[in-house]
Amino acid sequence: MKRLPGDVRVPGDRPQTAGVLHLGAGAFHRAHQAVYTDDTDWGITVAAPNSRGVIDALAEQDGLFSVATLGPEGASMRVIGSIVDTVHIASERDRAIDLVAAETTHVVTLTVTEKAYRDAQGVPGLLAAGLAKRAARGGPPLTVLCCDNLPDNGKTTRAAVEPLLDSASKNGATRAWVEANVTFPSSMVDRIVPASTQATYERALSELGVTDLAAVEAEPFTQWVIEDDFAGPRPAWDATYTHDVAGWERLKLRTLNGVHSTLAYLGALADVETITESLALPGAEAFARWLIAEQIAPSLTPPDGQDTIAYGENVLERFANPGIRHRCLQIAMDGSQKLPQRLFATIADLAEAHVDLDLIALPLAAWTRFCAGKSDNGTELPLDDPLKDAIRQSLAAAGANPAARIDAILGLHQIVPETVADNHQLRRAAAKWLRELDRHGVATTLEHL
Repeated sequence: MKRLPGDVRVPGDRPQTAGVLHLGAGAFHRAHQAVYTDDTDWGITVAAPNSRGVIDALAEQDGLFSVATLGPEGASMRVIGSIVDTVHIASERDRAIDLVAAETTHVVTLTVTEKAYRDAQGVPGLLAAGLAKRAARGGPPLTVLCCDNLPDNGKTTRAAVEPLLDSASKNGATRAWVEANVTFPSSMVDRIVPASTQATYERALSELGVTDLAAVEAEPFTQWVIEDDFAGPRPAWDATYTHDVAGWERLKLRTLNGVHSTLAYLGALADVETITESLALPGAEAFARWLIAEQIAPSLTPPDGQDTIAYGENVLERFANPGIRHRCLQIAMDGSQKLPQRLFATIADLAEAHVDLDLIALPLAAWTRFCAGKSDNGTELPLDDPLKDAIRQSLAAAGANPAARIDAILGLHQIVPETVADNHQLRRAAAKWLRELDRHGVATTLEHL
């Protein structure tokens, strides 16, 4: 640590033990929850479900890593010391289960992406096994705090774990113990954190004078809204505590994440690399503002003291930050898992309120064209999605006709709610936009909006 420049913020007295077990070793956790925890006297054990690259780097660095905060005026660097231990679930599953059960673990947090909650053998099974062992030992209460972009994410986590509890316990007593001793509060997390690249590591080396293979970078903005329902002790996180997270979740999922995904698909089709470049396309910023004001704002009631259009303006300002290179293809991943919350829930509420769906049909058309795998100049676009085969098969069967392709996507009932799929106005509007995108491409379509 003595080799670090004086203007780099470094940890003081570090915790020796971990009261938090975090499942998921991704960049977002390191730039968000780990930073919040670094401002407390608690420590974290980070558990990686599969890939061990990050936790191996952390282990080599005694858990230390850097966060570069990138703003329009430049970058500032901070070294984080809240991570005190690591575990690789794929090869150390028993140890991970023991950590869930450990008396010293008071909070389990999760950032494992939306699709992980559908895999009963993965994270939900691990939690169930750990809770069964904790119950058998008569351990102290535990809080399981989801930090993924899911509506009612606490309830979603509970719903993924509870059906597995009886099979995880031989005497069937685990479920009763969990109901009495474990809470699953919801939370809303927000910070734009691009995937780390070689430039991230080179910046860290230049600023710190040491190699940091766990380095991350993020925007200046950060927010954490947590349902105040903890079963036991918690860190003194500088978060917003509330008894109603749902309004914050809807505001963020529909306004920030919904527009983020929209710009990602439009940008990828237009052959630009980042969200900032996508927003800079002629007509893109105006379209985003119309989408927020005319489609997203009417679909929700924001939390007290919040205004959806003002929130949206702040979102667009954040997207325009030139310091953040958030790749369109990174945001475009897993659309089948993300769009039910980010897009189709908005459409469903607008349809129920009899609001015209013309503008919000464009993101649907853009995703449909993106799923076909070719950009406007013919570049191959990867479809990184757990339902890739079903999506591609449906589109292939539909042929070239825009209306048939929209029908093919809307017919995927594991993605699209039936009320949305059956909306004739949406189908017509999306087919119209898809026809425009096919003929003219994204840049011309946006410019002539």
